Amino acid sequence: MKTALDFNSIGRIMGRLILIESLMLLVPMAVSLVYRESDWKGFAVAAAAAFAIGGAAKLSTRRRETPIRRREGFFITALIWIVFSFFGMIPFMLSERPLGFTDAMFEVISGFTTTGASMIADVDSQSHGILFWRAFTQWIGGLGIILFMLAVLPELNRPSGISMFNAEATGITHDKLHPRIRQTALSLWGVYVVITIASTLLLWAGPVNLFDSVCQTFAAVATGGFSTHNAGIAYWASDYVYVVLTVVMFLAGLNFMLLYHVWRNGVRGVLRNDVFVAFVAVLAVAYVLLLASALLRGATGGVGELLVYPAFHIVSAITSTGFSIAEAETWGPFSLFLTILLMLCGACAGSTSGGIKIDRLVVLWRNFSNELKRTVFQKRVYVVSLNGSALQSNLVTRISAFVMIYMLVVVMSTGFITMFGYTFTDSLFMVCSCIGCNGLGYGATGAEGGFACLPCAVKWLLTVVMLIGRLELFTFLVLLLPSFWRR
Repeated sequence: MKTALDFNSIGRIMGRLILIESLMLLVPMAVSLVYRESDWKGFAVAAAAAFAIGGAAKLSTRRRETPIRRREGFFITALIWIVFSFFGMIPFMLSERPLGFTDAMFEVISGFTTTGASMIADVDSQSHGILFWRAFTQWIGGLGIILFMLAVLPELNRPSGISMFNAEATGITHDKLHPRIRQTALSLWGVYVVITIASTLLLWAGPVNLFDSVCQTFAAVATGGFSTHNAGIAYWASDYVYVVLTVVMFLAGLNFMLLYHVWRNGVRGVLRNDVFVAFVAVLAVAYVLLLASALLRGATGGVGELLVYPAFHIVSAITSTGFSIAEAETWGPFSLFLTILLMLCGACAGSTSGGIKIDRLVVLWRNFSNELKRTVFQKRVYVVSLNGSALQSNLVTRISAFVMIYMLVVVMSTGFITMFGYTFTDSLFMVCSCIGCNGLGYGATGAEGGFACLPCAVKWLLTVVMLIGRLELFTFLVLLLPSFWRR
């Protein structure tokens, strides 16, 4: 039986994408050369390998231009994250302080998926090139590799490109800003770049030097969480830095299409957006609860500890950024519980954050409310709506299935890790941290441990979990269906 996939089309697109990655690898190589560090060699090897393989794939398929179909689009969307990671891990393996294959793959996938869980124990000892590459992988993966591809490859301005956009972009509906998908991708990247530049300048105006400003901005805008110092954001001990990053993380947690509309039309429509209102409400409730918990535990700090710190922590957790001012072990039981809930929740669909997403939770809540009403008023017709538009029943069913499978992955992964002797709390936290693309550590992966001390089997499980959390869940799981590979 013939395969359903056209590997010629896949090879053509993959070849062009790998060539783009080879150019991306030149940026951290240039950083290493500027700082006169030997790690530039690792980036040169990775760039050369990507250029050779990408060029060979492009040349071998250049005379057979066939449009990609929906199935090829799904396959490319899932495969490109692995292929990019394969070349992206080479600099980590060839650096002055090299990582093994497993750790290097974990590190780069953690970067591309914007998780921020790290295998590097001593960040301060790393070269500028490696630190920049860690941050850059997050920035690339923030809006998505496919979205970048749609912006630079005009040939994908067709239905297959839209299906790839929907397969990678998180959420329940993906309304195009423009008739052509490439224009949409360029618009979203425009917003992304503007926020990046603004954040960099604001941090640089404070106590952060230019290099750290760029790297921390990449991490914040992409809601990634990698830092350039062992102490993380606490290295600067500055309320100014915390406030700037809180605002940046909040913006990154919003739907970038919504931000684009704000850019073009002002804030009037935003205040009537159901998802935005729900997102702000969740932040407000979580903030009050965390502040109350701190006061009950006897917190007596100043404005920073009682006002800035809780806001920073809440926004960092729900947007899956994973920045932390204090070690998780000092949070207290309720703060830990709230953090897990926020990691699972996530921010808005169409943002750079992980998690289930506010959009889906709003739909589930309204469907639950309708079912309660229907038990009393059985003859009435109830419709789940979002932003004034009625949702089709099959979409509501799909959302319910998504959440069920998402939680099933959490439960099964947690159970697997407990088999290695880790406590239930530690296991649950690291799974929620990875599937939510958060990267926070606690207990076994906290201050005294770190993800590097985990067994190889757990590292690979969490690597897969990070990919599941970053891609739309069905995009990943559909590849496991035998029917996907048949005509």
